[in-house]
Amino acid sequence: MIKISDIIIEDGTNNLSIDKARTTIRAVIYKNKQLLMVYAHQFKDYTFPGGGMKKDEDHMLALKREIKEELGANQVLNIKPLGYIEEKRYGLSQKPTVYLQTSYYYFADVEEFGEQSLAEREKEHGVEPVWIAIDEAIAINKKSIETYNHKRGMKTVLPREMAVLNYLKEYFKE
Repeated sequence: MIKISDIIIEDGTNNLSIDKARTTIRAVIYKNKQLLMVYAHQFKDYTFPGGGMKKDEDHMLALKREIKEELGANQVLNIKPLGYIEEKRYGLSQKPTVYLQTSYYYFADVEEFGEQSLAEREKEHGVEPVWIAIDEAIAINKKSIETYNHKRGMKTVLPREMAVLNYLKEYFKE
């Protein structure tokens, strides 16, 4: 897999040692010049569907579980690796834990949508699947970065997603 961008480092973690490693798996679903992304009403931003890999899962199981939960996708097809991004960031707890998070992105096609099965945090964020053009997602996320003060542990999310969106903009250039 290719490395999509340089490591993204959350402010304040430069000189801190890494306490834990975390792996996330994310889907890039592209059809008719649009991406199927997850819109969070609380943050007014777009992210790729996916999330943390559980201990008993491989990448494919984690990808299918995550997009079933976030998108309600019942059938996932044509999975192909795209690349990965690393982030050095704080954890979400109040403890000063520093993570090295590696997010792996896979192209996928989805058919047969059912109901989402969201975690409480995702429900609080108002997460919903939305088809959107790459340029529109970039513009909205850029505005969100400029106007919304993401809390510690979340500050690398949009820079990561923007790196992937910009990569895909070139990848799909016609």
